[in-house]
Amino acid sequence: MSDPVETRWRELCWRRQLSAGELRDLRAWLQTRPGLRAEFESEIALQKALGTLSNVPVATNFTARLLEAARREAGQAERLEASRRFGWLGNIPAWLPRLGFGAVIVVAGLFSYQQFESGEQKRMLDSVAAVSEVSTLPTPEILQDFDAIRAMSRSSGPDEELLALNLAK
Repeated sequence: MSDPVETRWRELCWRRQLSAGELRDLRAWLQTRPGLRAEFESEIALQKALGTLSNVPVATNFTARLLEAARREAGQAERLEASRRFGWLGNIPAWLPRLGFGAVIVVAGLFSYQQFESGEQKRMLDSVAAVSEVSTLPTPEILQDFDAIRAMSRSSGPDEELLALNLAK
């Protein structure tokens, strides 16, 4: 387990610069633990170096920006790992939903086109069946009087005076 004295000294080193008396006590304690001496010396040196820096005001959204940068770096690492894993295919997990959606659209389009074509074919078959059921089609002789029929259709319409007389009765 961890030594509570060691934990206390570490926390003191992290939080503030040690006073001369505390530094003397720490060095006396480190005499009994020579393996920790180098580690604590680096902690003390780091705390001194940090103490020389001036306090710089940070943006109010500093934490959010820092976390976003960490997420972005993690995402880049994941994409890099995926590209190594899948080789030339790149990041397949990102392609898969797009590819599936595209396939659904293409299949739906092809199905709609096939339904439209079969409907057109059915309508054409129905019209051919309706024409085949007609027993008497006009003969070519009907076209002999075509000029007379055409001249009749050019008339100006009903006679207004004749209609007025018929309505007056």
